[in-house]
Amino acid sequence: MSYHILHLLSHQLQVRIELDQLRIKDRDTGEVRSVPLADVAVIVAAAPDTRITTAALRRMAELNVLLLVCNQKFEPVCITLPYYRPTNTKLLRRQVKWTDEWKTAQWRQIISAKVANQAAVLQTPERVHRLLRQIADRCAHPPPATPVADLSRITETQRDAHRSWTPDACESRAARHYWKHFFKAFGNNEHRRQPRTREGINGLLDYGYAILRTAVLRSLAAHGFIAALGIAHAAHAGSFALADDLMEPLRPWIDLQLIQYLKTTDEPDIKEWMPQAVQILTHEVLMGRSRLRLLNAIDVYVRSFASAATENKPPPLNIPLLDQSATNHEKGTQSGL
Repeated sequence: MSYHILHLLSHQLQVRIELDQLRIKDRDTGEVRSVPLADVAVIVAAAPDTRITTAALRRMAELNVLLLVCNQKFEPVCITLPYYRPTNTKLLRRQVKWTDEWKTAQWRQIISAKVANQAAVLQTPERVHRLLRQIADRCAHPPPATPVADLSRITETQRDAHRSWTPDACESRAARHYWKHFFKAFGNNEHRRQPRTREGINGLLDYGYAILRTAVLRSLAAHGFIAALGIAHAAHAGSFALADDLMEPLRPWIDLQLIQYLKTTDEPDIKEWMPQAVQILTHEVLMGRSRLRLLNAIDVYVRSFASAATENKPPPLNIPLLDQSATNHEKGTQSGL
């Protein structure tokens, strides 16, 4: 799959398509640049006066190029997706009939990988790193549950112990330790994760997570999933529950990228952070015996989820792990206009 990420940041840009080339014209200077659309994975439009022709939008959809539109504060507010067209009817039939047992098994793998990636981000303090590793391992391989005929007949303590190694309990337990020490490293007035605050470190995280969500949605669309039908996140109007499910173990990639960015500046700026956040998609991860850019590794991950959804004996999910990432990240290929 293609991996270039194109930023449309300048004012007065006009985008049209010609022979599968994006022709991007600066209406102020008359300068025209050309980009092969087949090489583009994601387009980020952050200038309020950018004009994109319907022909260009149509061809983006046909080639599964996602367009992420930002507002004046550079917050993602809109995403374009291809109109749903199933490519695998067996997958479609399975998705609408997923059992609770199957969903829990997949969710357990996802949360185990998420906590393992959080441990890879939070190397210090050592005791917290070890604790997160233990939670990830125990979530992946929980102790056998003692059969209980009726949870209502046991004490609250016994009930908590019975449920203590569910994926949701593991995620919550890890989050309490992870975010406390994550924010402590920055020494500012933010102390916990607060989504959709649009300010400070939390706001930077929100933008980075939106980029990851876009990448996951791109692969889900390519494989024919219904993104609104998830395995753990609740579906509601306008939601992409399945993308929210599958992106959970990818979030720590953005967390680590943000830590590295904040080491280079005393005054974080969203315009500086935008290309830094997108750059994470070009970092390398080891998948089997191959090194792939994270954007393409996400497609391998989604493909493994599709296999798990259609095979009688689901194989393990192939989730990108931070401790398998390349030690020397490539800068990747991005364009800014």
